[in-house]
Amino acid sequence: MQTAIHDIAHTTPIYTLTEAAHIINAPLTSFGRWAHGHRFRQRSAGSWGWTDPLLTGVRDGRGYTVPFNALAEGFIIESFRRAGLPMARIRPAIDVLRKEIGLEHALLSERLKTDGAEILIENGERELVVVRNHQGVFRDVVDQYLQSITYRDGFVEFVQLPTYERAEVIVDPRRNSGHPTLARIGVRVEDVVSRIRAGEPMSEVADDFGLESHELRSLVVQAA
Repeated sequence: MQTAIHDIAHTTPIYTLTEAAHIINAPLTSFGRWAHGHRFRQRSAGSWGWTDPLLTGVRDGRGYTVPFNALAEGFIIESFRRAGLPMARIRPAIDVLRKEIGLEHALLSERLKTDGAEILIENGERELVVVRNHQGVFRDVVDQYLQSITYRDGFVEFVQLPTYERAEVIVDPRRNSGHPTLARIGVRVEDVVSRIRAGEPMSEVADDFGLESHELRSLVVQAA
């Protein structure tokens, strides 16, 4: 049986770079650098260097190049950034996870955590240690982070988008081709919001989909 990380639904490109960045509410330029790496000036050497991509499975070219796995990795990086971690700590930690610990899909592992200051990994004794220096930390400091991710077989299966606040919106490659979906009713967010954009009264749209007013307002605000 395949793990979630290797399912074709998780590895087939279904988003453009722009769509993926928009879904996880990350800057497009940042998502592009995570997906393909970027060129930078090395101050000490006075020459140019190149960073490796942080996301896995993103294809070159235009159109649909981003699989769900890469979108989820971007979601986790953006979650780390919003928790206060600078990229100067995120990128080296990912390198350590991939090279020293041997986690090929490090960002998607259920063992990965953060306390808002460091990236942590769960060791064999279910203790959390700092990736950068392997020092132990208390588990209770990470409870509030990455709670919107659902795992299967140890890897990300789908994510809930916290930006919608009052509505439970998930991104699951097996539901609606990976488009943001209202978990409770299984309808794409775009199918609801497009009717509001077309000028239909919010009360009628809410009734048709069985939505509470606060859920619909959350969708409209995020889509604005």
